[in-house]
Amino acid sequence: MKNIPKFAFFGSPEPAVIFLNTLEKAGLVPSLVVTKPDALVGRKQVLTPPPVKTWAQQRNIPVLQPTKLDDTFVYKLKANSYKLAIVFAYGKIIPQTVLDIPEHGTLNYHPSLLPKYRGASPVQAAILADEQDNGITMMLMDAKMDHGPILAQKKFDIPNWPPKASWLLDFFAEEGGKLFVENLPNYIDGSLKPQE
Repeated sequence: MKNIPKFAFFGSPEPAVIFLNTLEKAGLVPSLVVTKPDALVGRKQVLTPPPVKTWAQQRNIPVLQPTKLDDTFVYKLKANSYKLAIVFAYGKIIPQTVLDIPEHGTLNYHPSLLPKYRGASPVQAAILADEQDNGITMMLMDAKMDHGPILAQKKFDIPNWPPKASWLLDFFAEEGGKLFVENLPNYIDGSLKPQE
């Protein structure tokens, strides 16, 4: 895809891989991936990388796994000279000093129609609330949780309500990738403005 600058991707879980695959099909591949540190998983406590790390390594994309988003991390980020950042369920609060690094800002994917269902489990919260007015959001991030100017949203009629949360997370992840592919060119050229 033309005119999309080098970008960094912040994300960790399996649905983020679905999102990345959708971007990749459109020719959008991050130049850097930032993800959580490897963690002990399961009864046998096997040290396991986040799915996004595995995805990046298969494509020889550099990976950072900071324990803290401190000055050392900021220095490493700036050394990568990317112009845009995209966040998908990274798992840590990202400070404003990091959000401000890319000249085109830091964009976030969120699996709800913000301002509804902010927080770590919006899909599960919507299902528990029997909230059938569902969708996804592309937004410009600030330092508050799931807060910032909305750039684009897409609503869906979900069949066979209520769905399994895992299915809805995966479905929204793919659709989120499509939403970003559709809207990134207009955001970068300035024709897509944040909603007031």
